[in-house]
Amino acid sequence: MMRWLFVLVAALGVPVMPAGAEEYWITYEGNDLPENEGWERNWGNWDGQYEGDGAMRTIQDGILTMDSLFDVGVYDFAYVDRPGQIDPAPGEIFVMEWRVLVEETTGEPYFATGVFLTSDDAWNLGFGMYPDAVVSSFEDVTVPIEPGVFHEYRVLSTDMRAYELYIDGDLALTGSFWDGLGEGLLSWGEGVQGVAALAHWDYFRAGVIPEPDSFLLLLVLCASRLRKYERGSKQLKEY
Repeated sequence: MMRWLFVLVAALGVPVMPAGAEEYWITYEGNDLPENEGWERNWGNWDGQYEGDGAMRTIQDGILTMDSLFDVGVYDFAYVDRPGQIDPAPGEIFVMEWRVLVEETTGEPYFATGVFLTSDDAWNLGFGMYPDAVVSSFEDVTVPIEPGVFHEYRVLSTDMRAYELYIDGDLALTGSFWDGLGEGLLSWGEGVQGVAALAHWDYFRAGVIPEPDSFLLLLVLCASRLRKYERGSKQLKEY
């Protein structure tokens, strides 16, 4: 039976605290395993939580590779609990961004690799990644992507009710959070049993920052597109 482990973990969270976080920035940059960089790890298999060794994980050149293709019962994800310390205050904006290449999945039509968050008052947002698409899991909305290459994802929200999703610097989706379970959780990795994936994670970052004016936001997006162009040019030269 499929189990949405991100939601189950969120449901175990502590009671809600006053909403509105101070500015913060939490990152994973692929320099070591997540649990050695300040993240908690949750893993297991059909025998239960913390059974088995989880996904096969390796670090090379700042990239974390997670491989669970050997067993669709394996789940393995990183998370941070911040009850009452996730949401932006007035004049602030919540940012969540990650760069990942999902090389292969099994157990379609469900995804294995994804990111998930719960706001301070239990509004949920999740994205599942396939080799050729990303899906807003609670809205069942799918956006196609180019397979076989890394993609940069960025989520922006000022109220933890509505969001914008940018892919490689381009606005790809606007949508809404789901009124669900849990409080104050950030998680990413392979969190669903019954499916498996081979995925390469470059980074995951999330936090609350001062809300930029429209001109500054435009500069940020232009810088992101420039990095994408420079990276693509470098890859072409190497090829």
